[in-house]
Amino acid sequence: MVGLSWNKKELSSEDILKYEKKYISSFEPVKTFKPFKEFKTLDTFSTPDNNWKNKLYWGDNLKIFYYLLNSFEEKIDLVYIDPPFFTGSNYNIVIKEENQERDYETTAYYDRWNNDIDQYLQMLYTRLILLKRLLSHSGLLFIHLDWHSSHYIRLLLEEIFGAEHYINSIIWYYYNKYSASKTNLPRAHDEILVYSKSDSYIFNELRVLREKPTKQLKREMVDGVLKNAKDEDGNIIYRIVKDKKLDDVWRIPCMQPASKQWTGYPTQKHHKLLERIIKLGTNKGDLVADFFCGSGTTLYTAEKLNRRWMGADISRYAIYLTLKRIINYQRKNKNKNVQLYPFELVTRLNEKKKKILNSDFFDKELTIKRKK
Repeated sequence: MVGLSWNKKELSSEDILKYEKKYISSFEPVKTFKPFKEFKTLDTFSTPDNNWKNKLYWGDNLKIFYYLLNSFEEKIDLVYIDPPFFTGSNYNIVIKEENQERDYETTAYYDRWNNDIDQYLQMLYTRLILLKRLLSHSGLLFIHLDWHSSHYIRLLLEEIFGAEHYINSIIWYYYNKYSASKTNLPRAHDEILVYSKSDSYIFNELRVLREKPTKQLKREMVDGVLKNAKDEDGNIIYRIVKDKKLDDVWRIPCMQPASKQWTGYPTQKHHKLLERIIKLGTNKGDLVADFFCGSGTTLYTAEKLNRRWMGADISRYAIYLTLKRIINYQRKNKNKNVQLYPFELVTRLNEKKKKILNSDFFDKELTIKRKK
């Protein structure tokens, strides 16, 4: 089996799993958001748990993983993560608060590692081992990367999941991103690696519209061999097709400030990207998770597609944006026949977080902009 070694590889997979009891009782719900009265809740929907509440965890996802192993081992049906890319940059945002004269600047998330690839790999290695434990037997992991580190992470995944459980490398081609580079071709794609935990995983066929209708040979299976279909006179049959099976190159734009879904978060991903991922790897009522949730696109999309969800982020601004998006979605659809779960904000309380909660931070009206 292929593996990856690095200096100061601190813990083996066996060592990492020894710590799982450490955080079992250290998180608690601090606020519950119930669907508006006009909504139908999912108490009649066919799910594993009709008393379910979607969960948004505010804190270090490593501690959250250990905590979740107590109740969610092999229960998450799809994990999508968009972790730091080892870019060497920090991503700053500008906050404008209603009724405050001055804006202020803060960091949305950190991606500086002092050029220490060992530290970065250890961070992901530990988390991927725990994620495998949380993933259901039929589940899929989607990990979103770019050119900085995808070649390393592929080897990590081979070691943890096994080469036999590699499914796809999805290329997200974002054709509308501006590049001023003079020394290389514009980098216009990310890579999403897909791994399973077993040979029995959910994988739904998706079809996409072609740019224009195409004349195509009709094919049929004859004695186990795919052959051209023919009519009674032996003539080859053609058909006009308007769509095609989704392949592994996805032409979806990157998010722009003009979009109605734009939140101002620096690395916000397009909702159409997450729609494909969730439809591909889950069915209604399944549990979707994103533990680097950022602006909340995965959870927002799961909500729209009638999936259960849980998410996590260490940044209070990421949690703020995610809460607002889910609540606004519920509010805008209050007169429609929409089914929803209640959801909880969950955290490990300390004095700093108590102060933030007591300031009603999550109820404020903030405008968040990516710093240029």
